[in-house]
Amino acid sequence: MISIEDFMEDIVGKAMRGNRISIDQLSSLSNVPKDSIEELLKGKFDEIIITSIAPHLNLDAGSLIASGKKTWRPKEVTLNGLSIYNTQWSDMYVNAFLVWDPSNRSAAVFDTGANCEVLIADVEEKKLQVESIFLTHTHGDHIADLPKLLKNFPDATLYTSSKEPIEGANLIDCGHEFNIGPLNGTALLTHGHSKGGLTYFIQGLDRPIAIVGDALFAGSMGGGTVSFEDALKTNRQHIFSLPDNTVICPGHGPMTSVKEEKEMNPFYPEFKK
Repeated sequence: MISIEDFMEDIVGKAMRGNRISIDQLSSLSNVPKDSIEELLKGKFDEIIITSIAPHLNLDAGSLIASGKKTWRPKEVTLNGLSIYNTQWSDMYVNAFLVWDPSNRSAAVFDTGANCEVLIADVEEKKLQVESIFLTHTHGDHIADLPKLLKNFPDATLYTSSKEPIEGANLIDCGHEFNIGPLNGTALLTHGHSKGGLTYFIQGLDRPIAIVGDALFAGSMGGGTVSFEDALKTNRQHIFSLPDNTVICPGHGPMTSVKEEKEMNPFYPEFKK
């Protein structure tokens, strides 16, 4: 079972950095002692403190409390035509995805993970034809095994965002359409965590899927390294507007869905009932 990437303390820390709110400022706004906030940022759960600070960070208190209690995780996803590969990179784990059409065996790879050996073995076992390799963004953990992937699939075309070019890749922009056999895909710009982060929305399997890189995690989101505001905005525009049953395939942590993220992601309080 793939572990949740972010819990309460990670979410609060990202919201503080993104909103440019210091511990001193948050203490003043919420009337919570600084040392209590510091303890929370170290993982000490306190429902009263969470309830007090959440509104000042534009976070939903209820889902943040669930994160602190560790009582929620998304439902497990099993979908014919989709596989996840969760591999260790330094002290964390990173995902790569394989998508294929079960009827004609056409396939595409999304990111590389830290090690793509199991993915390559699965392609051979399933007798798939990898035609494309798509990158959600070019941070090191997501392209770590790209040379091996290209060596094993020399006929595959490599795609990445025009805002994050790398040697040998075809550069694409928001709205780029592609096919995996009869499956239809569209690239969507979900930048903010990285300069040109792309989400790949694919239809034609039993459920639509969105391979989002670090734009969104189960119950959290990637840090707004480039722009926290843009990260929130483009997620709302291009991910939360997708059908509720869309499977979200994040760069870290387990798969989730648009519906579950509307219900349980603290960064998006407007969707809570």
